[in-house]
Amino acid sequence: MTRTRKTAEERQQQIVQAVLDLLPTTPVESLSTTVIARQVGLTQAAIFRHYPTKNAIWAAVLNEIRKRARGSWDEALAGATTPLDRIRAVLAAQLTLITEFPAIPTLLFTSGRVEAEKDIRPVHLAVMRDLRVLLVAELGAVRAEGQVSQPASDQDCADLLMGLIQGTVLRWTLTGHGFDLVAEGRRLIDIQLSLFAKGNLR
Repeated sequence: MTRTRKTAEERQQQIVQAVLDLLPTTPVESLSTTVIARQVGLTQAAIFRHYPTKNAIWAAVLNEIRKRARGSWDEALAGATTPLDRIRAVLAAQLTLITEFPAIPTLLFTSGRVEAEKDIRPVHLAVMRDLRVLLVAELGAVRAEGQVSQPASDQDCADLLMGLIQGTVLRWTLTGHGFDLVAEGRRLIDIQLSLFAKGNLR
């Protein structure tokens, strides 16, 4: 039986997926190209044929996370009708993505431990910016419908929601995934949205 030779693109995707699979259980500083090659079943030299530097691997991993995040948000938006429901759905989709790929918070909390940090930080910031822009737009739609009665700006409300998500993910990570991240996130999101609606911020 002859084996079908994988394309360069397929190999690159395989390498990225191997990193995502390894990150939850492998310290970032120990995630060498040798370890990645062993996971994929390639030689170290073969890894470098697809990604010339380790920094390029990190950049590819973060860009894959960004792509998957955008895809999950778009799917969530398509399945919701009201602005409030879209906010809930998008944030729940982000939490679901993190439970499926625990490597995401692992990468977020690696300050000073990744040689390619200067390359991957812009991708982190881009994901946060994308989510913030989306939330600000939906919060504006909520306000236009008269469902927000407090004076804080849509930008401030978006930052509060993002801080809530980040804090919950941090707590989930530090407790060793000791609770249902999506259920807890949904509960806290509903509380925060109710506070917006009640005008309790001063």
